[in-house]
Amino acid sequence: MAYQHQGSCASAGDTLVLLAFDDEFDPLAVDDSEIDQEWMDDENPYDTIDYPTMRNMPETVHHDPVYSPARQGSATEALQALIVRNPNRRPVLLNIIGLCEGGCPSSVISERVDEWQRDNWSVYAPMTLCRMLERAGALTLEMPDVSEEHESAEEGVAYLEIRETVDPVWRATPEALALRAEYLAGKSFRAVVLGSDEARYAEVYAAVMEALEEAPRKLDAIESLTDAMEITKSPRRFGQHFIDVLETCDCVIWGDGAWNLTDLGRAMLAELKSAKEA
Repeated sequence: MAYQHQGSCASAGDTLVLLAFDDEFDPLAVDDSEIDQEWMDDENPYDTIDYPTMRNMPETVHHDPVYSPARQGSATEALQALIVRNPNRRPVLLNIIGLCEGGCPSSVISERVDEWQRDNWSVYAPMTLCRMLERAGALTLEMPDVSEEHESAEEGVAYLEIRETVDPVWRATPEALALRAEYLAGKSFRAVVLGSDEARYAEVYAAVMEALEEAPRKLDAIESLTDAMEITKSPRRFGQHFIDVLETCDCVIWGDGAWNLTDLGRAMLAELKSAKEA
């Protein structure tokens, strides 16, 4: 069998034709004006390309963040907007902030976020969530040195030795920790369940939370419970509504195929009972 190198497509028969390479093609060429930051976030879990390379590029290359102290007015307002607009990610975002209170390596965050999102999958990679929090002023990044300087006495030269792994450390800001503390203290629950029109359904919320305190339950069990209550019939309110509100307030969470009451939910259930008795 003969082999020929040609510039056309392979033909059938006994001859194998190889495609010619373009001598002008440069696989390492990068167009700095067409950088996709989101792709870089997802493809580089430890931001080895983005940090510090991306940060040293011209401002014209950067994308303005949606949630930032500059846009919303302060780090607290930016983080508040990020959390409100991403309710399904709020528990994870708050958990990341708590994990980073004293500084946390990227590798540990990635492992924990994957665990937290096991039952509530997200298209956002762990480091993308960290980047979102950083842009909102909730996290700061501490990049370790990627090289060590060495000196060879025999050869009389100094050289840098590049480390094989880079594990940046993320640290929560005071504003982020303060806002997280408010949420963990039941800020959303008090505002939504106790301080709005939802307060008229206090007995329904209490019944749902008490049921979940006994054991995790699927939605059909919650629906059966709420459908039997007179107050949910006019105007009509389904069990899904109460679960959605409680999830928004971080009082319930989906896990292992059922709805579970969180530690915050237990604390708020006690407060709800006290409010009913007052």
